[in-house]
Amino acid sequence: MIGKVFQIFREKGGLLKALNLWEWYESLDVKKQKAIKKYYSVKVIKNLNFPYKAKHFDSGEVENPLYTPRTFLATIAQTALLEGDYETAEWLYNEALNFEGTPYEAHLILNDLVLLSQRLKDFEKMKRYCERDIELYPQYKEELKSRNMNTLPQINSFEVWVYLLEREGKIKEALDFVEYIRKEGITYPYYEEVKKRLTEKL
Repeated sequence: MIGKVFQIFREKGGLLKALNLWEWYESLDVKKQKAIKKYYSVKVIKNLNFPYKAKHFDSGEVENPLYTPRTFLATIAQTALLEGDYETAEWLYNEALNFEGTPYEAHLILNDLVLLSQRLKDFEKMKRYCERDIELYPQYKEELKSRNMNTLPQINSFEVWVYLLEREGKIKEALDFVEYIRKEGITYPYYEEVKKRLTEKL
């Protein structure tokens, strides 16, 4: 009871306040709150470049948070992913996508979700997250290019999509998509190898 009283009168501050995440956080069940604090703490301990300490999560004044709600939740999700807690990571990534942000930010999150699905060997999730990222591509293409010295780097969701099409026996569609990747100028070091394999299957 005393703990609850102190919680009610606790001064709200830190990153949660600066990012206007208090209501969202307090709407979660205790288990999810503990998971978020846990991976925030792991982030603080393991990433020397992270500009905050454990106390900054929910206390003190944070003038310039350096994050948006979306990018803050995504960075905690990434920590959960790296720690092997895929359930928490997937939930937090999807929560992050519910907040306002840029198509480029959404692309980064979706590619982490594709990676997570690969680790789980969950083909349905791979397909779902790849589709979303590919649909979003026209909106983040230019920013991705500008952040990579005016070239388009490898895009994991695109390469996984080729694999999924091939796996489903959709060889012509897979080959067409390989050519689309090439046409767009997206870095694809396996182009010749994949094209040869798919062509032989036609």
